[in-house]
Amino acid sequence: MLLDSTLAVAVGVLLVAGAAVHGGELGDRPGLPGLVLAAAGAGPLLVRRRYPIGSLLAVIVLVCAFYLCGFRSTLGEPGILIAAYTVWARYPVRQAWPPTAIAVLGYEAAMIAGGASHPLPDTVLGLLQGAAIVLIGHSVYTRANRLRATAERAERAEREIELEARHAVVEERIRIARELHDVVSHHLSVISVQANLARYVFESAPDTARGALDTITGTTTEALDELRRLLSVLRPPRHEPGEYRPQPGLADLPALVGRLREAGLSAHLCITGTPRSLPPGQQLCAYRVAQEALTNVIKHAGDASAEVTLDYGAEGLRLLVVDSGGGAPPRANHAGHGLVGMRERARMYGGVIEIGPREPAGFGIELTLPYPNPGRSAGEP
Repeated sequence: MLLDSTLAVAVGVLLVAGAAVHGGELGDRPGLPGLVLAAAGAGPLLVRRRYPIGSLLAVIVLVCAFYLCGFRSTLGEPGILIAAYTVWARYPVRQAWPPTAIAVLGYEAAMIAGGASHPLPDTVLGLLQGAAIVLIGHSVYTRANRLRATAERAERAEREIELEARHAVVEERIRIARELHDVVSHHLSVISVQANLARYVFESAPDTARGALDTITGTTTEALDELRRLLSVLRPPRHEPGEYRPQPGLADLPALVGRLREAGLSAHLCITGTPRSLPPGQQLCAYRVAQEALTNVIKHAGDASAEVTLDYGAEGLRLLVVDSGGGAPPRANHAGHGLVGMRERARMYGGVIEIGPREPAGFGIELTLPYPNPGRSAGEP
């Protein structure tokens, strides 16, 4: 509104300065009514953004009235050009040309009826100016449409990525829940029932209690066998089914960074704060996030260096993996399995993970895990 008000005032001053009587030149001033009518020709520009077509038609009516009252504008009609530009910058050709044609015909008829001194040169000059305004306005409309379409495509792509990420999370949770139910839930239910039975008849029916304990032993063995088969499926092919190793933890981070240095990546590990004992699950979560982040550095950051910071804070553990940049920035895909896995691991232990570019260069992944509450049992929300 401030811009349009300033523009309308500037055009009004120009129209008043160029207003002259019929047949006169610059300086042949009309009376007060003529000056007021000349200035009024800039008034519709105040609402040109909200009512582009109405503003153009209103300007034409006022200009025609000005000419038909016996006055002329020696400095041109910038109000018409500005209003026409607004129409062509806001509407497609099929909607912009009818009001423009009305404006051209109305201006030409008023100029001839008002007794213009040089109608032919004024007409040619007006048509050239109008053609230039039409071309400029239409190019602005075309560019705005292209940018709008690009923004809409980007928004749709972002929504699709978000939906894919949610779908991947849901599928992973359903798969894990089904496996846990099939492998663990049934056997634990049998064990619970038999254990309660053994406790209940331990004194009165020792044989029954012994049978319940035998059932518990068999069920436990069967559950362990099924869990081993499940782990053998999930374990990478290069490991033998009988090979079992402890899950990695925070103590394995130096070895992880060392292996990556041997592979050619310039990586450094910095540990701050007072180290404290953490549950294996949280340690595994931090280790896997660091491993995935460093893998992404190798894949996407070219010859960049990586800095791994492990900070034992007062309230929680903070893991930060930052690379220095130097390669092509990775394409953001929040539905990738690696990023989905990291977010799920962090959410499982009540943590927060932030992933994104760093200033002035590089990419970073920051994981924050709260320390466990000693008074809360494992798995309790």
